[in-house]
Amino acid sequence: MFQHRKKNGEQEHELKRKRYACILMLMLTQLDPRTGLRHVKELRPDLRDPSDVENEIEVELLNSVLFARDDVIKSMSEFARTPNYSSYVKVAASMRRDLWGKKTSIDEQTLGILRKESK
Repeated sequence: MFQHRKKNGEQEHELKRKRYACILMLMLTQLDPRTGLRHVKELRPDLRDPSDVENEIEVELLNSVLFARDDVIKSMSEFARTPNYSSYVKVAASMRRDLWGKKTSIDEQTLGILRKESK
């Protein structure tokens, strides 16, 4: 019984890790479609333009109700409403806490040296 639960927990964690990685990739593509779409199309040729990516993020948000913690769903909803690097960082931090229980003080200002907000 213990081994069965442990195996299920490991499978659930791996599923979350893969889903979260895909979701973050889609969000980065939405923030920078010119660069991101080239890479996304290699894995997902059905995503042809930014509106396809936006729709896929909405589908991922709805599907996340099955496996994600509430704070991940809330931060993904915020990103869907207001896609920017600040909301992206909040999603990534929520996913990090969900996957590994790690808190972080990293925020959009910390990562501001890497990207400038699109105007």
